Amino acid sequence: MMKTIQVIQHGNADVLQLTDAEIPQLQPGQALVKIHYAGVNFIDVAMRRGWYPNPPIPTPFIPGVEGAGEVVAIARDVSEVQVGDRVSFMQEEEPGLDRAYAEYIPLAAWKLIPLPDFISFETAAAMTAQGLTTQYMMHEFTTIQPGKTVLIHAAAGGMGLNLVQWAKHLGAFVIGTTSNETKAQRVLSLGADAVIDYTQEDFVQRVKELTDGRGADLIIDGVGKTTFAGDLEAVATRGHIVTYGITGGMPDNINPFELLYRSRTVHGADLFDYIANRQERIMRANAVWEAIAGNWLKPQVSQVFMLEDANTAHRLIEDRNNMGKILLKI
Repeated sequence: MMKTIQVIQHGNADVLQLTDAEIPQLQPGQALVKIHYAGVNFIDVAMRRGWYPNPPIPTPFIPGVEGAGEVVAIARDVSEVQVGDRVSFMQEEEPGLDRAYAEYIPLAAWKLIPLPDFISFETAAAMTAQGLTTQYMMHEFTTIQPGKTVLIHAAAGGMGLNLVQWAKHLGAFVIGTTSNETKAQRVLSLGADAVIDYTQEDFVQRVKELTDGRGADLIIDGVGKTTFAGDLEAVATRGHIVTYGITGGMPDNINPFELLYRSRTVHGADLFDYIANRQERIMRANAVWEAIAGNWLKPQVSQVFMLEDANTAHRLIEDRNNMGKILLKI
């Protein structure tokens, strides 16, 4: 038997319950991973609420798309990993899949990411989803270099702090948005050139002031409803907006022909589309591990909770008071 957290029905954090379950049996092509740490992400909250995917995942289910641990068994046909390998993983949000808020998880072996000796399980669980997301966002949509301006919303969150560091490493002028002075100071300490308190300032006006009216070349937005309309104004001519989340709710619809004015581009971004095969998954992970080894990307772990305290971890994310990544220790 193993301990798991299950969503017994869609709703608030109280629907997360600690339960016992059978350790899953391996299917062909799978490896069994004993999880040491699971990452807590807003997508877990969205799945728990029934917001995402559409239609919602039927209850009961185990949440958690990310974790790190040790391979303890493999199916006969597996060649990608061996028993004893240290690995991290991402798991799609499709119905019927096993997930990370549990002591063990069976996964397709090709999905497992090998960990160098200098990457701990804690670091891997903190940096797999958000690190790989940061890597592709910084390299797939436009060229970030000195002279370019990057605006990062929710810059003090787990994703935001990684994005700030990576964009600054590439030489960009980096602007972050946050909700208070404490968060602003944290973002500035990691290299941001300017921070906008969106509760006190109009971020569109402030971005234009900081860029002499030109706007941001790249805007990365995981908030949605409260920011996206402003993004369309704050982005530069021929600039790019990357939308990857809806922590602030679903944004209003736009007429795509409105984008013709100033040749603006909006990109939808889902990590799983950029780690669709083993080669790409490991390439992006290795770039993250190398950045950590180079000491210019510093993992930002906010708090670590025990598995049974998953509901507290979810409330912390929903209150939007944390700075950095939240983990569950299994």
